[in-house]
Amino acid sequence: MSSTENKVLLDVKKLYTGFATDDGLVKAVRGISIHVNQGESLGIVGESGCGKSVSMLSIMHLLADNAILKADAVTFDGEDLLNKSVKEMRKYQGNEISMIFQDPMTSLNPLFTIGEQICNPLMRHKKMSKKAAMEKAAQVLDQVGIPDPKKRLKQYPHELSGGMRQRVMIAIAICCDPKLLIADEPTTALDVTIQAQILELMQKMKEEYRMSLILITHDLGVIASMCSRVVVMYGGLIMEEGSLRDIFYRTGHPYTLGLLESIPKHEKQRLVPIYGTPPDLLNPPKGCPFAARCKFAMKLCRECPPALTEIGEGHRSACWLHNPSVKAKKGEVRLS
Repeated sequence: MSSTENKVLLDVKKLYTGFATDDGLVKAVRGISIHVNQGESLGIVGESGCGKSVSMLSIMHLLADNAILKADAVTFDGEDLLNKSVKEMRKYQGNEISMIFQDPMTSLNPLFTIGEQICNPLMRHKKMSKKAAMEKAAQVLDQVGIPDPKKRLKQYPHELSGGMRQRVMIAIAICCDPKLLIADEPTTALDVTIQAQILELMQKMKEEYRMSLILITHDLGVIASMCSRVVVMYGGLIMEEGSLRDIFYRTGHPYTLGLLESIPKHEKQRLVPIYGTPPDLLNPPKGCPFAARCKFAMKLCRECPPALTEIGEGHRSACWLHNPSVKAKKGEVRLS
């Protein structure tokens, strides 16, 4: 692996994001640290409400007015993003860092044509004329597999199918040649055939543009086909982090195991659900957030939060079962 591929592009240290509400502060992200190398595909997986999307929106400074954001550091390509003003962040949003949002129907503006929505970032960031931006927009639509791109430029979002709208979102995201692409549930509400096409397209675009990719999803099957490294989140915290092989074959956290067991391996297999509900982030538990749903939980788990512990090279898990003193008392507990 070259030194370029080893270079850290995005480095986030101890990110906290909360939302002030009438009921109190919702602690959506509670001190996560992640990094993405140049050219790397990182998957962030977990149940709805675990903090996946909020953590990425925090990095992009795309939070609601009631958000409270703190971090030790947010560094992108050597630049400090944490203290950038709204105006300064516009240089990065849609240019250096692009994001494909969850729902293309609500993310695309119904009042503007497809051409206008692709041209806007090109004219703002690349200082292109309207004519040059339209030519580039047609090229990008062709690259993402939309037939008759010049005709599509004049159409509105409601005139396109769900799969085509998702391709338009990808076209908008890649038109300025970003260094980092964040894809937030890019295949939500699409049928299986279109999902496969969109994932294949994203992989092709990543290689063609030499981008780094962060893929946010709850689907471990998508993670397996797209990513080389995985972060598993729950209750606003990172439960496990490791390579694809670590996560699938050397599972280090009971929550990750629960996610894997909920995937059908063959037709007649009974799925094993994760019983219970996610924690209330208005009043998160003082111990491990997964303790109330964990079949391995001990009294210690409910009282003290476990730290992310190195359990292999580049493989970390936030579980007391990996603590040497707990191992000595309980013996070796095999999760997988």
